[in-house]
Amino acid sequence: MSKTGEQIQLARLKQNLSTKDLAKKVGLTANYIEDIETGKKIINESIANRIFKALGVSTNVLSQEAMAKVHEPKPAPKPVIPKKVEHHSIDHAPSWNKALDNIIRKYPVYNAHTKKHVEDRTIPTLDTKVEGYHCDKITFIQVFDNTMSRFNILEDDVLMLFLTQDITNDKIYYFEYENRPYIRKLRKESNKKISLYSDEVTTTIDQDKIKLIGKVVKLERKMD
Repeated sequence: MSKTGEQIQLARLKQNLSTKDLAKKVGLTANYIEDIETGKKIINESIANRIFKALGVSTNVLSQEAMAKVHEPKPAPKPVIPKKVEHHSIDHAPSWNKALDNIIRKYPVYNAHTKKHVEDRTIPTLDTKVEGYHCDKITFIQVFDNTMSRFNILEDDVLMLFLTQDITNDKIYYFEYENRPYIRKLRKESNKKISLYSDEVTTTIDQDKIKLIGKVVKLERKMD
């Protein structure tokens, strides 16, 4: 376990939060939080600070607590008594579980409007990719209205997003404008303007006024 992972786990347990609870707070997956805590993933300072902020604690306090834990006096070792060597069968289950983690990922699905967790998706991965995109660069949202029905996107559809800040003309994106979430087809215009297309209206605004979240790369629809 890395020092940062130990600090995060210590702070999370102190607040009686599960990895899933913490993941919701910071917009990551529970598996990702578990990998951080166990040292499987090394995170940068920005992500670490985001997690510590969500936990409502100071990194300095965490460091002091972790160091105090490290320097706690250890009990004297017990004398070693030779034991009869016994032969046991090897349990391969942990190895299989680790292998499955590398080929199957569980993703939460969030309502695109309320951003509340509504369900989960279990997705197979191939060489750390899902549908050709890196598994850490995708997320899933549930459509909250029918303003994009002309583009075959209906309420309650589940969209897979590729997290990106780049705009490709005539592709559909999930973004925020004036603190409200939207799903729209985008087209870059001259003078740093961008056109937003929906069933209702086409609007042109300044490109720097939207907060781009991701590009729609796949649609799933429940069939009644």
